[in-house]
Amino acid sequence: MSENTLTNPNTELASGLEAAETAGDVDQEPAKNNAEDSTPAPAKRRTTGRSRTTSRTGKASVRRITDKAEQIIDADEGTRALAAELVGARSAGVADLTTAIMEAKRSPVESAVADLVGVQSGSVPEATVHLVGMGRSELAALVQLVSALSDVKLPEKVPAKSTDAALTLVEPVRDAQIDQHALDQLQSLLAK
Repeated sequence: MSENTLTNPNTELASGLEAAETAGDVDQEPAKNNAEDSTPAPAKRRTTGRSRTTSRTGKASVRRITDKAEQIIDADEGTRALAAELVGARSAGVADLTTAIMEAKRSPVESAVADLVGVQSGSVPEATVHLVGMGRSELAALVQLVSALSDVKLPEKVPAKSTDAALTLVEPVRDAQIDQHALDQLQSLLAK
């Protein structure tokens, strides 16, 4: 590197370009006409990344969420509290419950009702096997549902071992008379 390069780094680059041009290595662009420079380029259309169908879909989603919030407002406190427990909402407030219901992949009441029907429709051994095969969260949802919608007394704490839990719950769950009106209201509330 020369001393001139250290003080003016463009000198070496410029001399290298001159040498390349004389050798024919660099293609030169033709000079632009001043008439071309004065005409404005067509304005580019800014895209927001959204399509028209997205906004229509968004409006439908907002409408469903608003309808669900109104339905939650109209529900009684007991139904809201049970729905919040079943769906795992932070509270039974309108915002928390609406968010939890609309984000849920499926309604926890549907599986709890299916489990309840399975236990009540089968014989005692079939019901016991059904209860043993249930997971902890499914069993907890069934206990919450039966406790809230019937007069049957269930133990406050369900045994951790699945066989003990099944033997403890099989008779009370089979005997439970569910309030059908309250169940329908809960299912309606938890439906999207």
